Amino acid sequence: MRKPVATKLVKNLLIGGFIVAFVVLLGVFNVTKPRILVLHSAAPDSPWVQQVDRGMREALKQNRRPVSVEWNYLGLGSPTATRSTEEARAQARRAIEQMNPDVLIAVDDEANSLVARDYIGRETPRILYLSIDRTPAEFGYADAANATGIAERMPWAAVRDAVTDLFPGRSTTMAVVGIDNETDRAELAQLQAFDWGPVTVETTALVATAGAWRDFVGRSAGADVLLVLGAQDLPDEDGAVVTAAELNRWTQDNARPLPIGVQGDFVADGGGLSLSPPPDDYGQRAIRLALDWLDDRATPGPPSPVESSHFDVAVRQAPLAQRGIVLPPIYIEAARSNGTLFP
Repeated sequence: MRKPVATKLVKNLLIGGFIVAFVVLLGVFNVTKPRILVLHSAAPDSPWVQQVDRGMREALKQNRRPVSVEWNYLGLGSPTATRSTEEARAQARRAIEQMNPDVLIAVDDEANSLVARDYIGRETPRILYLSIDRTPAEFGYADAANATGIAERMPWAAVRDAVTDLFPGRSTTMAVVGIDNETDRAELAQLQAFDWGPVTVETTALVATAGAWRDFVGRSAGADVLLVLGAQDLPDEDGAVVTAAELNRWTQDNARPLPIGVQGDFVADGGGLSLSPPPDDYGQRAIRLALDWLDDRATPGPPSPVESSHFDVAVRQAPLAQRGIVLPPIYIEAARSNGTLFP
């Protein structure tokens, strides 16, 4: 028996109405879903950035609350960058205005000094700084009602202890090399304020070219230890780009002092030993802090700021053995448990 046309029409109208209502509700859900924008100082191909993002995505997998997260990258610090600092800053501000995030996670000093600090005192976005080496007060965050985060405190005590473990019973000297950028300038200021005890910091240099890096390493031959703050792609005298990985490998192979890195990339690129802030952990903690801040059930106001002194140990055994360096077992086991022990 054929159904009356009117019945079919009513059925189709009900189905159509349901679909329209579903689409409207979905749109409302997406609009009202809390929004987080992650703003990195460096480019997405930076190993540090990739590991921070990996930690963030891991934390998001464990999250059961609806949230929308987007990533933006200033891309600073590369000689092959296609836009100026001001262009990168303007693009980031456009991304913020377009998304209108509830929380802006600004990673490293540059993203905070160039962009995030401009939003101090506003209702949105809430500012969550991550891995800053300068103090929050230097960005204007100390008294800001809409700012909190995780400040990075480099593991200088662990570095000092490693040096005294490797050169027991005597005073040692250390040279320090890094990049002439905001992050390494802040890390160098931390280093110079630290009490190194029996370790004497003799010479330091923050450089802008690969040639200047190699020259300083050569001049540091009399030191016991060469501390590598961090490497990035740098231009050479002939205009070619020397990658951060190439600088790290060259330093391990050619430095007369024992090189020790304070970024995990140093060992990943061929170095022998690093004691470095843990990017995965930073990423996970930042997302959890942001989600807690967005939870209406939480206490009003921003969560308490954090200073992180956690660190990872990474070891590559072959280049250390070539120098006759024998690490205490605790370093080997720490690297093994972290998945950063290399042959």
